[in-house]
Amino acid sequence: MLNITKAEAIAFVEAHLVVEYATENGAYRANRNFKPDGDVNHSFGCAQPNISVAFRIMNKSSAGWGVNAILGEFHKGEGEIRLTLPWDAKKKTCRRPWGVGSGKKGSWNNSRIQWEVLEPSGHTYAGGTMIGYDVAKNQGYFDRMWKMLVCWNVYVAEMFGFGPDTINDHAESYRAGMGGNHADMGQWLPKHGKSMDALRAEVKAILEGQSKEEYDMTPEEVKAIVGEAIKQHKNGDRYQTIGDVPTSYRPTIQKLMDAKVLAGYDGGKDGDIATIEDNTILVDETFCRIVIVLDRAGLLKLPEKEEVEKV
Repeated sequence: MLNITKAEAIAFVEAHLVVEYATENGAYRANRNFKPDGDVNHSFGCAQPNISVAFRIMNKSSAGWGVNAILGEFHKGEGEIRLTLPWDAKKKTCRRPWGVGSGKKGSWNNSRIQWEVLEPSGHTYAGGTMIGYDVAKNQGYFDRMWKMLVCWNVYVAEMFGFGPDTINDHAESYRAGMGGNHADMGQWLPKHGKSMDALRAEVKAILEGQSKEEYDMTPEEVKAIVGEAIKQHKNGDRYQTIGDVPTSYRPTIQKLMDAKVLAGYDGGKDGDIATIEDNTILVDETFCRIVIVLDRAGLLKLPEKEEVEKV
C-alpha cells in the first residue's frame, strides 16, 4: 500500500499530467458532457507502453472508441498521464467517453470517466489472456504503473467528488450490466498480487488521510520517528513563511496556522501582514517532520474555538 498523503498524490499527478486532446476522435467530436459519479479503469489489451502510439490509434474518426486519458510511458520512468478528452474542473463535468459499450442495464459511458492503462512490451493475447507475460521482468514497470494508477484515481475522485466505491474496471462494468464483456483489468493486476479491491482500498485510505503505515503506527513508533527526525535535522534551516515550507509539509502547517496554534508574528517577507500567509513563522525541518508524523498518526489535536497565544 502506498504511504502517501492526498496532497502528495495530487501533486504527483499534476507533475505528470499532459493535455493533448484527441480532436479527431468521435467521442471528442460528439461534444457530450456530464458530471461523472465514478470511473472505469481499462488496460490497453496489447503489449504497447508508448502513449504516442496509443494516442495516434485513438485520434482518428474511425477509432470507434475514446477515453478521457491514457496512462503510460512506465518503461521510461515514473510515467505520464495524457488527458485526451476535455473536462471542466469548476463545473465538475467531463466529455462523454466511448469506453465500455453497452450492457443489459445500460452503459457507464453515460456516467463514468474512463482511461486506458498501457501495458509493457513482450507478451501477446489469446481470448483475453496474457500469453508470455514475464512477471519478474515487468515488476518495476508494474510498480510505477500502480503508483500512478492509485494517485490518478485519488486525483479524479477528489476533483469530481465521488468515492472509492464507484471506482471500477471494464470487467466490472459487464458484471454490473453496464458495459461489454471484457476481462480488463483482471487479466493483469492479479499477476502482481493486486486487484480492483486493492485499488479501491488504497484510494480510500489516501482520501481519508490514512496509509498502511499510519494504520499500524503505535505510540512507540511515533516516538522513534520523532527522535530520529530530531537527530537528523537538529541544525536544519528554518522556513520563514508558509510559502517557504515544502509542499508535502504545507497542509499540516497551514492547519496549525488556521487554528492559531502557530500564528507566527507580524512582519513577513514583504512587510505586508494583511494575510496569515505573510506572518513570519520560522519553523525548521525538525518541527515540520514532528507535526507531520503526529498529524498522520491522528495524534495532532487542535482547538476548535479557543484562541491560542501567538508563538
